Amino acid sequence: MKTLNIGMIGFGFMGRTHTYAHRTMPFYFDPPPVRSVLKVVCTSNQTTARAAQTVGGFERWTTDPHAVIADPDIDLIHICTPNHQHLPVLLAAMRAQKHIYVEKPVVASAQEALQLAAALPDYRGRAQVVLQYRFLPATIKAQELIARGFCGPIMHFRAAYLHSGSVDPAKAVNWKSTAAAGGGVIRDLGPHILDLMMKLAGPFDRGCCVSRIWSPRRPSLERPGTMIDIDVEDAALMVLRRDDGTFGTVEVSKIATGTEDELRFEIHGRHGALRFNLMQPNYLEMFDGRLRDGDHGWQQVATVGRFAPPGGRFPSPKNTVGWLRAHVQCLYSLLKCIADDSPASPSLAEGIALQHVIEAMIESARSGQWVDLRFQI
Repeated sequence: MKTLNIGMIGFGFMGRTHTYAHRTMPFYFDPPPVRSVLKVVCTSNQTTARAAQTVGGFERWTTDPHAVIADPDIDLIHICTPNHQHLPVLLAAMRAQKHIYVEKPVVASAQEALQLAAALPDYRGRAQVVLQYRFLPATIKAQELIARGFCGPIMHFRAAYLHSGSVDPAKAVNWKSTAAAGGGVIRDLGPHILDLMMKLAGPFDRGCCVSRIWSPRRPSLERPGTMIDIDVEDAALMVLRRDDGTFGTVEVSKIATGTEDELRFEIHGRHGALRFNLMQPNYLEMFDGRLRDGDHGWQQVATVGRFAPPGGRFPSPKNTVGWLRAHVQCLYSLLKCIADDSPASPSLAEGIALQHVIEAMIESARSGQWVDLRFQI
């Protein structure tokens, strides 16, 4: 079994999630595709770095991300920092030919996406963007059904990813609510639901977007007692179109009162339809329009923990699936590609194309115009 030495850059919520996935991988996959060794964790100061080493079970800590990248013993770099800190670490890791697992969105702007695209031809490692909702049994099943023609030609769809964490205008916020750090709900929730729709119903040629800032000033989470100006959107509604007439809507919001973590979609085709809601992750709903009159109706298919082998043995495939399990499966996908020396997906190229859509939608909300969503590297 190949051994991969892991360098984790950033140990906030997502750094912990990635570390959890590595530590639990041998339980879900016996044997795992590689043996992961948690070598080094990097955060911005010594106090948090030492704590991360203890919590995560790393061999050592550092506050210098470039020392992690320059270490010849490190094979796989995880990038779990704020969006605006991704690019320099990504480019350095690519120059060092490290394998890469990077949080979405890959970078913080359209210009940075072009810089990343320019570096791709010389990169020979395996890299994957963390878009874990591709890796739930229900969304895997949806991909399979669409690929084999269950829906037929897709006519239109509606999709949303809704949170309610910013409803209270007095709630303190962090870097995700600032443009300088690459924040805003389109860059935060948008990558997940846009990626799914591009995978299931795309690609798309044109789009337009409207957005809203709910509260223009909020307390700062990083600097208690101070207020910050909010310059990125709390909610947005996007329309995607393809030249063949297919269209759909994508809504993202952190001011959707009453929601928790509600990613959902409905896809309507000539012959059938599919719908899914992350708040009921164990089921995909199907409608077969080819049944005779009287036999029509939505069918709830239990997808639960039914991953293709070698996944799905722990827990049992009949057991309920959760948010962390999708992250384990997403990381497994990269580790398997590294072990097999095969292309990873969603790749950096896919992440850059997704970034183009995200940035085009932000520009559409600013200008009020339709924008071109096509992008080729």
